[in-house]
Amino acid sequence: MGLSYSTDKTDETGREMLTYGTHDFPVAFFDDDLTEVKVPWHWHNELEIVVILSGEVNVFISGCEVKLKAGEGYFANSGILHSAELASSTGQQHATVFSPNVIASPNDIVWNNYVAPILSHENLPFIKLSPTISWQREILSLAEKAWISGVHENIDYPLTVRSSLTKIANILVRNINTEIEHPFTSKTQRDELRIKKTLYYIETHFREQITIDEIASSANISVSTLLRLYHDILHTTPIQYVLKYRLDEIKDELIGNPHIPIADIAYSCGFNDISYFNRCFLKAYGKTPSEYRSS
Repeated sequence: MGLSYSTDKTDETGREMLTYGTHDFPVAFFDDDLTEVKVPWHWHNELEIVVILSGEVNVFISGCEVKLKAGEGYFANSGILHSAELASSTGQQHATVFSPNVIASPNDIVWNNYVAPILSHENLPFIKLSPTISWQREILSLAEKAWISGVHENIDYPLTVRSSLTKIANILVRNINTEIEHPFTSKTQRDELRIKKTLYYIETHFREQITIDEIASSANISVSTLLRLYHDILHTTPIQYVLKYRLDEIKDELIGNPHIPIADIAYSCGFNDISYFNRCFLKAYGKTPSEYRSS
């Protein structure tokens, strides 16, 4: 199976445009150096288990901010909008993203008893996994066992991976009713769908001079509703999100296009005032654009 590569490309709803694994074994394994890899707001139909190996990471998911340190991790259910950012100077994580079809075929007895209850449970958008809780520690251990076997393509890796993920599903189902502090109701789902549409609009129009009214219109909602959703779910404002998205894109382009003048990159990413851009970049990254590029 081997390692897969992280991507931040999404479709019109923010769903990742990435095929996980292969058609006959849809599982992907990621080894992310979080100083190099961004985890922007996104979602996917697959389930995901992340184990933090080093550093501190802030995960934003289902309207919550979860602070994780080495040894901890999280489970993200299907379709849940989430992102993460490094909260320390260095950090590494292992992520396993897999279709529930790896565990069972839809509507067979295993699916009905161990997969469907997870996918349909409104109080299970995610679980923070702590090694201090025995059943969560077991999930973390099984996730790493699956990751190692899949990455190194051990001769029996399909069996090991499937067995580990099936055991994880069993543990989740047995403990599912203890995780009721983050309800994911029909209203939450509707709000996240609206957010997904606006994120895609920003991703495809950030080089233009977009307005808050245009962002709201992309999801057919009012500006006041837009502001509420960004505050409640993304913990920011639309304008702040656009600014951060532009700066992140510029940061990558400064390294990826070293011969293009900094001002040209800034202009191409929606900044008309270079002095303002320089101040924003310095505040966000602690270095001027030229210092960042040279370092």
